[in-house]
Amino acid sequence: MYVTNKIVKFFYTITMPFKFHLKRSRQYNVVSKNQYVICIELLDTTSIECTLNIDSLGQECLDNIVQRLGLVQPEIFGLRYISRHGSPSPRWVDMDKPLKRQLEKEAKNFSLYLRIMYYVTDVQCIQDEMTRYHYYLQLKSDVLEGRIHCNSRQATLLASYSMQAEFGNYNTERHTMECLQQCTFFPKEVIQSEPGGLDVLLHNAVCQYKNLIGVTQAAAEELYISVVIQLEGYGNETFPAKDSTNSEVILGVSLNGIMLVCPKSQTTHFYRWKDISNVINHKKTFRIECQSEGEDAKQFIFNESRDAKYVWRLCIAQHTFYMQHQESRPSERSNNAYFDSDTNDSGEQAVSMENRRDDDHMHWTSYNDLSTSPYPVVSVSSTEINNLRALLPSYRPAPDYETAVQMKYNNGGNAPQPYYANQSTIVGQDISCLLGNVVNRSRY
Repeated sequence: MYVTNKIVKFFYTITMPFKFHLKRSRQYNVVSKNQYVICIELLDTTSIECTLNIDSLGQECLDNIVQRLGLVQPEIFGLRYISRHGSPSPRWVDMDKPLKRQLEKEAKNFSLYLRIMYYVTDVQCIQDEMTRYHYYLQLKSDVLEGRIHCNSRQATLLASYSMQAEFGNYNTERHTMECLQQCTFFPKEVIQSEPGGLDVLLHNAVCQYKNLIGVTQAAAEELYISVVIQLEGYGNETFPAKDSTNSEVILGVSLNGIMLVCPKSQTTHFYRWKDISNVINHKKTFRIECQSEGEDAKQFIFNESRDAKYVWRLCIAQHTFYMQHQESRPSERSNNAYFDSDTNDSGEQAVSMENRRDDDHMHWTSYNDLSTSPYPVVSVSSTEINNLRALLPSYRPAPDYETAVQMKYNNGGNAPQPYYANQSTIVGQDISCLLGNVVNRSRY
């Protein structure tokens, strides 16, 4: 009997070498190990949940959200998280990297925020109604939280537009002062600076609100956006740093370029993208190189190397978006647009950066070294441009529609001859094509 028990025990040891530890639920779900659920806060303060794979990119999460919200212009949106390093600060998700790994390494928690990442220069660039609504919510949040600065007069005007956009036409019974006082329409700084306080501001805003009867809620959102676009701080994301003299400065990255604020001297400098030849990052150092021969490069030091690299990447992302979308001019609209259709403003034309060589004595990461940038910038001398210009075909004015149709059908089976616009308007684009530096000029 003793021998038999030992044989059975030996056989059990050989056939069952591994021990399985099941959870108390007595369930083992293989799929749950490859998936996770993340919560995303929207601009209207509501939240939605997304189930993602552990290898899902940030772009896949954003695509899931914009599809569920019905946003037709997702390119201006981004996802933010709160960084765990240093003082809590919001950071943008890298859309081309796995989301879960980014959050585990950098984020304070697994909460994301859908926000506007790329601001526009013209309200007409926002052609989708749902996108415009979220854009309005973002700008309202920026104004109320002090990221965009305004005085009492501007705040009163914005409050009236906000009332019209959210409540519709003024109604004496519904829109009483007691009811409107429950809503937030003014930044704290404006309320504190106003001698009469909130009551005076709200009274003035209601007086203007009454005059907006007949303005559609969509048009009121456009009016709000068009005013905020002109205010200080619009589209800027600021970061503290130190200059070459060890003085504290503030760097602001925006859709049009890089802003430099020196609190000590109370001066502000702005470097437009067309004035910048390169942005360079090396450890804690961030450098701006300008195209003007007489202007020296501006160098700044951050407390952490990750902050310098983040600002560098943000500059590249903003410049790439600027090149892709900001140079197309919006279509013209009617004069009574606020009551019937949309507003009428003009867009702004973008100019690409030029290339500069890296420092010979140390390795710097420059704008052109970023492999993820879809639009590398090429530096070309005037001689090379003239040589490339000679390779282009000759151009002639395009015929009218009737002439083009007649020539098409009169040529029989021959292939139609190409017709081009005026040479001066497209020769620069064709040279860019020859250089492999094509910029996407499609509108939203």
